[in-house]
Amino acid sequence: MKYFYIFSIDFITYNQAHKSCYTTTMIDYCYHTHTTRCGHANGTDEEYVLSAIEHGFKVIGFTDHVFFPGFPQPGMRGNYEELDDYINSIRNLREKYKDKIEIHLGFECEYSPIWKDYYHYLKDKIGIEYLILGQHLFFEDETHIRWLGNHTNPEEALEKYTNTVIEAMETGLFTYFAHPDLFVRFFENFTPFTIACCRRICEKAKELDIPLEINLGMLRGMRPRKPGRMIYPCEEFFSLVGEYKNKVIIGVDAHDPHDFDPNVSDFAYAEYLINKYNLNAITRLKI
Repeated sequence: MKYFYIFSIDFITYNQAHKSCYTTTMIDYCYHTHTTRCGHANGTDEEYVLSAIEHGFKVIGFTDHVFFPGFPQPGMRGNYEELDDYINSIRNLREKYKDKIEIHLGFECEYSPIWKDYYHYLKDKIGIEYLILGQHLFFEDETHIRWLGNHTNPEEALEKYTNTVIEAMETGLFTYFAHPDLFVRFFENFTPFTIACCRRICEKAKELDIPLEINLGMLRGMRPRKPGRMIYPCEEFFSLVGEYKNKVIIGVDAHDPHDFDPNVSDFAYAEYLINKYNLNAITRLKI
């Protein structure tokens, strides 16, 4: 069967039509896990760990949306005052379950030069083990943001996105790039311009040896989709990733303990992309 993305189709219909064609797969790692502190996730920290163990995971990394001092963003990220609780909780779970699973402590972050010193502080002084880049928005200053999808000119937004994530990768702060193809949500199809931006991202990630994530969150329907718009993980994007031989890593992007269940998260679709485009998949990060 020829595989292709039907961008405007309801995901349930799409899933019923195609999932039986995939091979069943399991992964035993997840370096992209959220907590209820972000305001849009479910379950306790320990429930995530127990579910990961139940479903055969050997490694789990918590990467909640980074907390910013002096900049609350309810429903998107926890308050800065929750930082100690987050750190202590994950460290306690790491000790409690050290004989059953490897646990790491990180954050998912948007990049801006405004927060560069803060990110170094989190890693060098506070003991955050790793950061993943997840560029959902742009900072206009310390207290004002603009969501990627709120630009009236998608190509202008994509150019800014591309420049920002390339600058972010060049800082050396980020262990991998989460949902690098997130921008496709705001386009109806690939164009010469979008392809050129994707190539710039792939070239820089290859140069700096930064893995690109096959993100499974949107396949679970956790984010709203506009009719006629593309969704990620985007097959066109990963066809280019295959050309550049970038490293790729699967990201569960867990927002609920059940997301570690292969019946909930479509691990098989990630495997399909890896096999079809001969992607250079890795299963462990150097932290």
